[in-house]
Amino acid sequence: MSTRVGVLFLIALLGVLTVIGLALTPLGWAAEAPYLLAVSVFFGFLLRKARALRASAASAAEPTDGRTCTCCTSTVFDPVEVI
Repeated sequence: MSTRVGVLFLIALLGVLTVIGLALTPLGWAAEAPYLLAVSVFFGFLLRKARALRASAASAAEPTDGRTCTCCTSTVFDPVEVI
């Protein structure tokens, strides 16, 4: 997913959660406080997940010193044996 689509999704999600929070306002703090806590925990989880995904993408983009894959120890510089 591109960054732009992800940002647009999060903005839309924040708008929906804000409307739900405003709808809970007439019920008082007894309903508002647990909702705000749940939303805060949810966004904290999303932030941690986004950081982990960004870190894994950055580590996957690092050069592998000539290795063609991470499942073996051979490199692209190893001699080829022709039978």
